[in-house]
Amino acid sequence: MNITMIGVGAIGGLIGARLARSGARVSAVARGATLVALQAHGLRVENADGSAAMPDQPIHAVADAGDLGNQDLVVLAVKATQLAEAVAAISPLIGPHTLVMSAMNGVPWWFFDQAEGPQARLKLNSLDPHGVLARAIPAGRTLGCVVHLSAACPQPGTVRLNFGNRLIVGSACGDLSEAAAPVVAALTAGGFDAAWSSDIRRDIWYKLWGNMTINPISVL
Repeated sequence: MNITMIGVGAIGGLIGARLARSGARVSAVARGATLVALQAHGLRVENADGSAAMPDQPIHAVADAGDLGNQDLVVLAVKATQLAEAVAAISPLIGPHTLVMSAMNGVPWWFFDQAEGPQARLKLNSLDPHGVLARAIPAGRTLGCVVHLSAACPQPGTVRLNFGNRLIVGSACGDLSEAAAPVVAALTAGGFDAAWSSDIRRDIWYKLWGNMTINPISVL
């Protein structure tokens, strides 16, 4: 499986490293210090105490997505505010059979695509400025991924896993369970507690509900 990571911080770095460990051919589009670190030693994963969690995982890091060609899977793991800029450059990665998986916090741009009632087909510029994401990413090939873990990026190319190990994957539109089965299998083989969801919007909302109730208390 050919996989490209867009965003190799704490979450993207951990997913990329574990997919590489599973045997997938993992690439990353990066820049600056992150690109330099990935080209020098690949992805490095540490335990919470700073000890090595696995051998460094070599990946193919490039500055230009055009160097990679069509992929089987593209993983989006950037901050929501960076997403529109990031997807503007990923068209060379997207072929007719490419899956795109968003592993990000918050409400994804496709969340209301299958909604009913007053929210049906609701389009929000705050989620998808001027429809840039919907035009760049095929709705019928999009996966959501809800991340239940805590990780940090102490330096470029290095991820520190603090706790948690759960990933929940599901279709944004239609039923992609068969097409996505190799993705869930690779995540599991890499060491995640990965599961398929038939209603990923419910899982997204459940995490948001938790964030809204717990995060304000954490400030105190």
